Amino acid sequence: MNDQDELAHRLTLLQGVEFSPADLEAIGHEIVDNLRVVAELEEFAKDTAWISHQAQPAGKRA
Repeated sequence: MNDQDELAHRLTLLQGVEFSPADLEAIGHEIVDNLRVVAELEEFAKDTAWISHQAQPAGKRA
């Protein structure tokens, strides 16, 4: 699904809710921006080694 189809699909979920044209434009921009951020984070996650370990508060012993 391309970005425009995804945007149209998400907006149809809001059927019955009345928004001004300015609100719809703002919502559309936020959705597109969120999709861009998620795509960037997915790329970042692929190239970044994530270290996982048990952490303890400073000065405490297990």
